[in-house]
Amino acid sequence: MDLNKKYFGMTVTQLGILAGLAGLVLLLFCIVGWLILGKMRGGGFSPVHTAAPTTQPTATLILTPTLTFTPVPTAVPYESLIPAGWAQYRTALYEIWMPPGYKTAKTIDVLVTGLGGSPITDLILRGSISAKSPNRIFVTVSYEPITADTLDAFVTARLTGLGLAPSERSKISLNTVPAVRLVFTGRKGNIDINELTYVILDGTTVWYVQYTAQINDFYNQLGDFESSIKTFRVVK
Repeated sequence: MDLNKKYFGMTVTQLGILAGLAGLVLLLFCIVGWLILGKMRGGGFSPVHTAAPTTQPTATLILTPTLTFTPVPTAVPYESLIPAGWAQYRTALYEIWMPPGYKTAKTIDVLVTGLGGSPITDLILRGSISAKSPNRIFVTVSYEPITADTLDAFVTARLTGLGLAPSERSKISLNTVPAVRLVFTGRKGNIDINELTYVILDGTTVWYVQYTAQINDFYNQLGDFESSIKTFRVVK
């Protein structure tokens, strides 16, 4: 065969190369077609699986309750409670201090002796705001067993039973000892008087410490009464 002979303007060699390229292109088309058909036979396009959204836990702020502590009252040294120059009144059961000038007495002139029941009067002091004053100031100490579960309930029962309504009532602590402070108002003859009563619990015993004075003298001496009650203590 004459290789240099031309057909359609190309030599036999060129025609062979062109035929080879055409065959290669045809092969490529067959491969691509086969791949496409294979996917179609497999059920078309595979669905894209989208992961279901999951709720991510969020941090919740939890406030831890703050512990609070009630401070315990600290006992003050007893000696520091006694004003300079005051006089001591002491028995086998208790002691209390008052300004000088008070004398023990046998008669009692108060609005309320304890809070009813059967209190035992153990001390009566009588004094005055000045030597020339016609009015007397009385200080009494008495006691009786408690007949209720709590001191507050005891005082309430006593007041109700006697039909008394104090002008002031408050729960206090006398150097860590629980107590109730009461103020009564009334008249003795033609004199207006006030009475400051402290009800103090010691174990199963209730103590009454009372300060009674004409109303003007009462407020003039109220500071001394408040200082005096701080010196009251049961002798152990």
